[in-house]
Amino acid sequence: MLITGGDGHIAKEIVKKYLQAGSIVIATDIHENTTSHEFRNYENYEYYKVDSTNIEELKDIHKKIKGKYGRITHLISAVGRPMKTEIDGIESVTFKEIEKSISLNLTSHIYTVKIFLDLLEKETGTNKTITLISSINALKSFNLPVYSSAKAGIYGFMKSLTKELGRKNIRINVISPGTVPTMEEMQSNGNFYNYRYKEMLALNEFTRQTDIADAVYALTNITKAITGQNIVVDSGQIS
Repeated sequence: MLITGGDGHIAKEIVKKYLQAGSIVIATDIHENTTSHEFRNYENYEYYKVDSTNIEELKDIHKKIKGKYGRITHLISAVGRPMKTEIDGIESVTFKEIEKSISLNLTSHIYTVKIFLDLLEKETGTNKTITLISSINALKSFNLPVYSSAKAGIYGFMKSLTKELGRKNIRINVISPGTVPTMEEMQSNGNFYNYRYKEMLALNEFTRQTDIADAVYALTNITKAITGQNIVVDSGQIS
């Protein structure tokens, strides 16, 4: 299986979930590998430094995976983050970061699906999936207009492919996480998160990275009749 954006704080939990289940995991990210120590005991783990907005870099890793494995069973596209200049809304975001946000948070997912789709098609089994990581920013305003637009685009992209891929026995879904602060963020800036976001929650605790990993795993390995859906995992943040 392939996980893009695999060095992110949510994606690392997804990687861990599948490694512990015995899956062969190929992770990519634009950063140098920071998980080599954490996952060093797993022989079924590979990591590549790849910019998912760069078509040629994606094609290069496609060639390597095709040459070594010939196929993949699951594709999880977890690339994305908001731009710093849009924190205060549309008037503050620069034109350069508008382009960068759309490229990172939407176009990269489209590139990834297009380039790696043939490796899913080569899998002869019936359990083949694509899971795209979006955000509740696609569903409710959190004052990140470009990021929200890109994340909503992921949902539209998924819906447009559901029947086309279904004919190839490939399920495609979106997961939209709520606010998922890291332990370090809560320790250093917990008052900010508690004041700004916690009162929105229907449950008493923020969504955890492991909650997202569990939802992804369920879509790929357990709930095999679900496709074309946007699964919100947010502790009731937008309820």
